Amino acid sequence: MLRISLLLLVFSYAQASGNEYLSCGENSKAQELARMIITDKDQKRPSLECNAMLSEIAADKAREMAKEGKVNHDGPGGTPDLRLMKAGYPLSLPNLVVGTNHVESIMGGAASAEEALDYFRNSYAHRIHLFGEHPFYLEQYEIGVGYAEEWFSPHVNYWVVYIAKPNRPTIEYGKKILK
Repeated sequence: MLRISLLLLVFSYAQASGNEYLSCGENSKAQELARMIITDKDQKRPSLECNAMLSEIAADKAREMAKEGKVNHDGPGGTPDLRLMKAGYPLSLPNLVVGTNHVESIMGGAASAEEALDYFRNSYAHRIHLFGEHPFYLEQYEIGVGYAEEWFSPHVNYWVVYIAKPNRPTIEYGKKILK
């Protein structure tokens, strides 16, 4: 009983101290970019939820890009859509579009979350994905962000953002909402 109380206390402290973005990324830079995307004045989605699985996949992808010294959507893990599905994320996509990229925004070279967001904001394809400016993207409501740094690679800083919709019913305000 003491253990449960202690866990609840730690969880409550994390929530109260602004750490509600911990599951959005595996490090502070990733968490900061996630916070900025979620709370941005241009965000069209009514809410974005942090997803630890997406964060883990994003962190792996960021480390992979840093190791290879390349910023690219495809890699050893496959296309972004396939990468999520292979990792076990229950990705929801229309049947005709599976296999390409409907979930990932990436970039290299920005040392801070502010710089990364500025780059994404000024790129049409990234902007509509991250801020839900298209009906398809507006339906996506889970986010995970990865960040990796490798001093001896061409870009040094590597950023990966996954925003996706799971293929499962969601629960909102105690009611089951069909997808």
